[in-house]
Amino acid sequence: MSNIYFLLILWQEFYVLTLFLQVISFLLKPRNWRAPADRTFFLDSYEVGELCYAAEQIFMQEPTVLQLKAPIKVFGDLHGQFGDLMRLFDEYGYPSTAGDIT
Repeated sequence: MSNIYFLLILWQEFYVLTLFLQVISFLLKPRNWRAPADRTFFLDSYEVGELCYAAEQIFMQEPTVLQLKAPIKVFGDLHGQFGDLMRLFDEYGYPSTAGDIT
């Protein structure tokens, strides 16, 4: 029974990672990004739920106060306007793999 449980957990982690990569590759296309004309989303409700659950688990492990080093750029008050965020990244730089914006 424990081997089956381990495989199930491993498959779930792989599935969520695949979803993360799919979302990231879709969303990080700032130039010429337009909302789909038919207003459909590229993930189904189950996949959105899985991503929300995985994000919740990550946030539960994170501190509420972050210790950051200067210099930093903070983008906020976007109210879900993804296009605005992509324009800011286009103008000021994208987050690097080191965790900063160059």
